[in-house]
Amino acid sequence: MNRAVLASALSASLLLSTVTAATAAGRTPTWAACGPEQQADCTTVTVPVDWAKPGGPTINLEVTRRRADPAKRLGVLFFGDGGPGGRSADAVKGAGLLDAGLTEKYDLVGVNARGLGKGYELNCPAPATAERRLPATEAEFAGLRKDNRSFGASCQARSGAVYAHLDTASNARDLDAVRAALGEEKAGYYGVSYGTLLGQQFAELFPQRVSRMVLDSSMDHSQPDARSFMVSEAAGAERDFDRFTGWCAADASCALHGRDVRALITGLQQRADRGELRDVNGAALTPLTLNGIVSGGRSLWAHTATELQQLADTGRSGESNITAPWADNAHTILCQDWNLNIRDLADLKSIVDDVQRAAPMTRLSGYAAMGIGCIGQPVSTVNPPAAAGPQPTQALVLNARYDHATVYPWAQNLTRQTGWTLLTYDDGGHGMYFTSYCMKRAADDYLLTGRLPAAGTECAREPQSRQRPEPEPEPEPEKSVWF
Repeated sequence: MNRAVLASALSASLLLSTVTAATAAGRTPTWAACGPEQQADCTTVTVPVDWAKPGGPTINLEVTRRRADPAKRLGVLFFGDGGPGGRSADAVKGAGLLDAGLTEKYDLVGVNARGLGKGYELNCPAPATAERRLPATEAEFAGLRKDNRSFGASCQARSGAVYAHLDTASNARDLDAVRAALGEEKAGYYGVSYGTLLGQQFAELFPQRVSRMVLDSSMDHSQPDARSFMVSEAAGAERDFDRFTGWCAADASCALHGRDVRALITGLQQRADRGELRDVNGAALTPLTLNGIVSGGRSLWAHTATELQQLADTGRSGESNITAPWADNAHTILCQDWNLNIRDLADLKSIVDDVQRAAPMTRLSGYAAMGIGCIGQPVSTVNPPAAAGPQPTQALVLNARYDHATVYPWAQNLTRQTGWTLLTYDDGGHGMYFTSYCMKRAADDYLLTGRLPAAGTECAREPQSRQRPEPEPEPEPEKSVWF
């Protein structure tokens, strides 16, 4: 984004900031008990579907709050769940989401994102079952684009006006409307995975409204196009794969211990390309399904090794082929936040070649393949990528060095652009607040006291017995939640 366009965007954001506050001003929410044992409060906050047209159609955002101890209260802390999008209001209904030391001092507040809340949800048709394969001919590429466009058009027709306004910048303006409705001058923020993009854009659009912010396993909205996004993702998965091979060489519990893992996978890739491997149902296992198995994160290493051993020894997987279409609900949101458009078959082949040079073992993993779901989408890139630039508000960014989903170079890029503080976990993993005691302590300390770790601080890998329980297992590539 050039400086003239950026200046125009900043001017527009100042206007929208005024509109946001005015929209919510004077409207005190009516709360009702909700959640397990009625321990949370729920309400709705009305916002425009299109923030550029505040007098137009509206939606009623679902909002959940868990209240702090009034005698110890520091303010409001927004929670931003993973996504794309994020059912943050639903997440806040459950107890124990963040440490009790935080929630006794902060009102924890979550807002269900556009497309994911009752009354403003995406309403898409059930996806057709189909093997997910890369198009090899112009006709197949045209068919993929047509299928994606048809799926998106059906979603748009069934979902109404909100469909074209699912982007994270719109959600950030929603968040500020909720802040105003709560009567808070400022709010803190903790976001994980895709929820970090919401925090970034909240801080960029409304820097005067942010107190303290933690971004855990961070997105990088400066990735300019599908090539950059997909290659950086693939390279991250490959770095994690290198550690997987080291684990197999050193640990006898790995099902591939004592075998040449790289040679084994290269042979499996060749067999998958020839259609010689079978899935659990007996169907030909696609190369993309093999890529998805190979690129499993650290929490899946034991399963990955067992699957690869079974494929190598029997030619048959214990898993089924990826059956979801390229376009799904997640892509409907994702494609509005990122410039993931791929022009034609030649462009796709060139990107795939770059991916496979960067990641010869993991190749086009489920995460790296996301851009293909944006081909033909009827609404795309309404919230285009741009470098963040230096920020007047401070934030703490947590990231594992070998995170294969929100890859470490993304966190490095973000903190270079903004001046925010990066705390590195010297191992793999995703969602560091829920994985490492060291990372959790640093995040809690910052949110409670404002103290940041010194620049360059790292958390050493912790023995498994010391790690906190991990979040839900990492999603399979065909699931609608990616980060």
